[in-house]
This record gives sequence, structure tokens and C-alpha cells, in this order.
Amino acid sequence: MKKNTDSKNHQEIRQEVDDFYNRVAASSKGVEVEPDSIYQSLGFDESLLMELPEDIRSGLSCGNPVEHLYVEEGDVILDLGCGMGLDVFMAKLKYPQAGMIYGVDKLPAMIQRAERARVYKKFEGIEFKQGVLTDLPFLDQSIDRVISNCVINLEPDKQKVYEEIYRVLKPNGMFFISDITLKKELSEEMRQQKDLYGS
Repeated sequence: MKKNTDSKNHQEIRQEVDDFYNRVAASSKGVEVEPDSIYQSLGFDESLLMELPEDIRSGLSCGNPVEHLYVEEGDVILDLGCGMGLDVFMAKLKYPQAGMIYGVDKLPAMIQRAERARVYKKFEGIEFKQGVLTDLPFLDQSIDRVISNCVINLEPDKQKVYEEIYRVLKPNGMFFISDITLKKELSEEMRQQKDLYGS
């Protein structure tokens, strides 16, 4: 019975997250604070950031995994929960020696925004795919580097996410994750605030 309850709770959480990020994708603003000030505080390369369309600089990051990447010639990179593609584009600009760079996101609206920006800026060697973190649309051992920025915390079944990362990474592959973690358990009152799941 508990497994069924957990599954139901997971689905409810995923739906709340989807609803939140669909609203973000439909908005031209992103988050309520100034996005560029967020990127500056996280150490994003401002000169590269300014090369990207303003409407994909949504301020959804909580870190800067691209800055810490180690990329060799031809390395295939995958961004989990790519959203509008900001980290994918930053990786392409910062590491032109990389091979294909993929972004995967669950929401069609996010993929559409990312693809529109890719076409507008004429980026090559980038592909966006719709998919979920717990069932990535990639072959075993096909990726050299995995990045993720403030996304894994949104998925209830984190164990499955890490199993998928392990599955798609090549031997000696690496993953670079920036995310939010809890220092202590959330109160029951906070757990019931559904609007917090996405934010």
C-alpha cells in the first residue's frame, strides 16, 4: 500500500512541478528577480551570456556547472532538465571543441523555446530532446559529460535519476551537478505547500 501511496505522491509532485515550469515557459520574464543579477552572482561569463537571446535568460539557475566542466575534443555533453537551453548554449560557446551537446527536458514548451533560440542564433552541434530524467532517451554509455542545474531536486525518484546518469555515461565519463539540498527535514506544513515544489 505504501508503494502505491508513494507513487501517487510522486505523480502529484511531478504535476505541480510541470505546472510551475509551464507557466515559466509561457512567460517572457522567467523568475520575479532580475535574472542577469542571478547569473552574475553565480559566476557566469557575462560576455558569453550577452550573446544569447534575452528571453531565455530566465534566472532559473542555482549554480554554474558549465564553469566546472572538463571537456576534451569531441566530448558528447548532456544537460538534464535543460529548460530553455541556457546551459547548453553556454557550454557550446565556452567549449567549441566539444562534440554534440544535447539538452533533455520533460516539457514541450521548454524544448520549443530552446529550439527557437538555437535556430535564431544559428547554433550547430546542438540537439534538444523531450524526455524525463528517470528514462533518458539515450543509449547506454553514449555520453561523456552530464550536467544539470537546479533540476534533480524537482524529481521525487532521485535514485532512478542517478541510475540513468550512470547508464548513459561512458566509462570514465563525468557528471557536474549544481542543485539544492536540504540540511534538515521539511515541516509537514511546508510539504503541503504545493507551490513550493517548483520553486
